[in-house]
Amino acid sequence: MINIFKKKKKESSRLVGLDIALKVSSFVTGKEHLHYGLWEKLDVTLENLGKAQEAYTNLLFKYLPKKEPQKKLEILDIGGGAGENAKKLIERGHRVTIIVPSKILAEHAKINTNKKAKILITTFEDYIPKYNSFDLCLFAESFQYIPIKTALKKASILLKNNGEILIADCFRSDKKQIGIIRQPGGGASLKSMEKELEIQKFKILVRKEITKLVAPSVELEQKFYNTLGFSINRIVTSLNVNRPITLKFLKIIYKIFFSKRRRKRLEKRLFENTRTADSFIKYNHYMIYKLRPGSK
Repeated sequence: MINIFKKKKKESSRLVGLDIALKVSSFVTGKEHLHYGLWEKLDVTLENLGKAQEAYTNLLFKYLPKKEPQKKLEILDIGGGAGENAKKLIERGHRVTIIVPSKILAEHAKINTNKKAKILITTFEDYIPKYNSFDLCLFAESFQYIPIKTALKKASILLKNNGEILIADCFRSDKKQIGIIRQPGGGASLKSMEKELEIQKFKILVRKEITKLVAPSVELEQKFYNTLGFSINRIVTSLNVNRPITLKFLKIIYKIFFSKRRRKRLEKRLFENTRTADSFIKYNHYMIYKLRPGSK
């Protein structure tokens, strides 16, 4: 398998965020999931985060392609994170190739899968396959980072006959966002997704919305940021009393490295309660799609 990809001089903020999220997830849950939880009959607490994420994975795996009992699936896990999904797929007897853009995530995926997965450090757009060899292209919260047309068309090319695409991710609703504060969630609009599926003539095997079940994850994240905000405020109060010159210097540095717009966004995230389950539900549709190309 070719493992030659474009090298980039700088890491994107998204890659940095993924690496940090991995560390936090590992500390809190003992596992390295990087996705929402499914909060069905669970109290929304950090203690239950791991259980909610496991429930999410179990639901997702219900939509794997149906094959003969002895046949192993060839799966391309696109944006496979630290390999937690791949690990479970391998335990079920499937063969997995992981595409991941971060070297740090790739190293964790290598460990989590006990070196049983093929791991390629690249983006989906830059991935150069040797041949069309997959029964399933899996996008578990990675679809929103790729242009819809590109993701669907390239995934279709990579599939064997009767191969399928499984997507679990956020899509934006038609509600217009007001102000500079970005609402929780992300991705392209659901309307644009449905339009592209029609244009490329996909057969939709499953279309399931689980927005309300995953939305509490946003509130749990907000509580985490508020805890950080409280800690920062406590430190600032102490510095103001004991080391006012040091505090003044830190404020100058803060303004140099963060624009006014970015400071406002960060401060709202840390000190306010703007990211709620209700706002997530208003501005997003969290969908599971199981698709088959029309020509396959």
